Amino acid sequence: MTRWLHAAIAFGVTAQLALSLVMEAPDDKDGELVSGLPLQLYEIHEKIGLALVLLLVLHWLWSLSGHVHGGVGHLFPWFSKERLEKVRNEIRNLLNYKLSNPETSNELAGAVHGLGLLAATVMAATGTVIFFNLSATGHMTDLGENFHNIHGFFAPFMWAYLIGHVIAAGIHKRMGHMNVQQIFSLLKR
Repeated sequence: MTRWLHAAIAFGVTAQLALSLVMEAPDDKDGELVSGLPLQLYEIHEKIGLALVLLLVLHWLWSLSGHVHGGVGHLFPWFSKERLEKVRNEIRNLLNYKLSNPETSNELAGAVHGLGLLAATVMAATGTVIFFNLSATGHMTDLGENFHNIHGFFAPFMWAYLIGHVIAAGIHKRMGHMNVQQIFSLLKR
């Protein structure tokens, strides 16, 4: 279940980021409403965003009910001296050009995944508030504007997370740590 939720969220977040490059929200500030393909892509962005909210809620419920390998502390090691020290050790190794094998030492990967889950959750939650505070004519309430600013603030973190994931997978593959096909396998190993 964790792999399926992860895959669906990864697909959704990737689609959202790609759509953000070409979509346009309805806007009545300059007197002209956006229409055509850019608006349709925005509407798809809205629909995928609402689906992501549901997937993220399911992922959080699944994770908090004890289904995370290594426990929830694996994703959020910040409250355990022992886990935090393991993360620090992996960062030190990384800074010395020694990449840990994720099959035996994956505390840093867990912490990064936890941060990614938090960022995706913030993006989905703020996007939901925007959805319910934006009229068809493009008028956004003050609450919607505030959440739009938060949404925009976290967007670069999602881009960095996505790009970092691709780079890390490539580096691990090159170092022979794991097969990329195994990373994306939805079946149990």
